[in-house]
Amino acid sequence: MTVNVVVTGAAQGIGRATAELYAERGARVLSVDLRLPPVLKGQHRLKADVASRAGRGRIARAAEEKLGRVDVLVNNAAYQQAHGSVLEVSEAGWQRALDVNLSAPLMLLRELTLLIPQGGAVVNVASVQGLFAEQGNAAYNSSKGGLVNLTRAMCLDLAVRGVRVNAVAPGAIATESVLAAINASADPAQTRRDYEDLHALRRLGEPGEVARAIYFLGSPEASFITGVILPIDGGMTASFMMAGRPV
Repeated sequence: MTVNVVVTGAAQGIGRATAELYAERGARVLSVDLRLPPVLKGQHRLKADVASRAGRGRIARAAEEKLGRVDVLVNNAAYQQAHGSVLEVSEAGWQRALDVNLSAPLMLLRELTLLIPQGGAVVNVASVQGLFAEQGNAAYNSSKGGLVNLTRAMCLDLAVRGVRVNAVAPGAIATESVLAAINASADPAQTRRDYEDLHALRRLGEPGEVARAIYFLGSPEASFITGVILPIDGGMTASFMMAGRPV
């Protein structure tokens, strides 16, 4: 049976790698982003804002029309631009981070609930910054921390429907946005080493490495796994000397 998947934030990074992996393995994919994702075989593309009610309604209608049912929902869309400490972050930035990173996964799930059959799965893309805080990044820390516990709440509430809910918590991944931040620094080579040194494996992760974990959690191979927050972090959170270390 063909697997039907909805992936948000699918234009680049982890979302794109996830959509590509599912498409390569024969799934039908609805890829959603603020800008149109790249063309893939077996993929439907939709430009929509997950943080708006109208955008989520468009996603739900497209999922029903193009897929009919949703076997796997991957909540990957994220907002990372609200930088600043608890005293500095703007009210607008704070709200946008909460709307995209925390509220959207819940509200989109509610839009799609009737399309997710028993045995379906939801995979939320959280972050190690939802497990440990990074200084000066209050909005992202808080929204991803909320998503971690929302994942557990979803797990408990959807278990009666036979739907599993898990999350991945990536470390520093070599996405377009992370590489752009590194290259924009005063010393890109040193900045990259600083990022790499946050991990026990002393390197950045690749988007495909996270995508493969998402694929597993959404598959029948993970049929007795729910409520789990799986760090994909190269050992970053294994040591208190590394976790949350400022870069």
